[in-house]
Amino acid sequence: MQVPLKKLLSALFVAAASSVLASAATAQTNTARFQPIRIETIPETFNRAFFNDSGDFYTNRSTGRQIDFLIGPGLPGNAAFPEIEIERDAALINTIYTSAIYQQGATGPVLRTPDLPNPYNTSVLVLPITPGRFGSPVEGSEFFLETLPPQ
Repeated sequence: MQVPLKKLLSALFVAAASSVLASAATAQTNTARFQPIRIETIPETFNRAFFNDSGDFYTNRSTGRQIDFLIGPGLPGNAAFPEIEIERDAALINTIYTSAIYQQGATGPVLRTPDLPNPYNTSVLVLPITPGRFGSPVEGSEFFLETLPPQ
């Protein structure tokens, strides 16, 4: 009597497992609730970080924000004074900026380009002063620090 019971239990187990696998297989093909992953651009990330804690002008005009401005209760462990919120936003922007610069420099070969041809191969500072062309320097326009004689 135990052999048929064993076969019956194993058949039930196989049937239950196959129904679970079949429902899992049909759940994977159901694309009705498919949500694509939205990748945020770098400017959107900076804008979101800029207004993360401090908010924009329109949210800062509410009564709750005015109370936060005066008393600064905020959330527990997260004071809501405007200066502290701006400081947290600045720290987040610094973190994002550092990460973006690192990713930009570490994701490929370094591109080097030659300088553009420059028709100006001298500096204005090294050009000689010709009195007739640009005029002569005005006497007394130089700034000298003179010491007064002791009295």
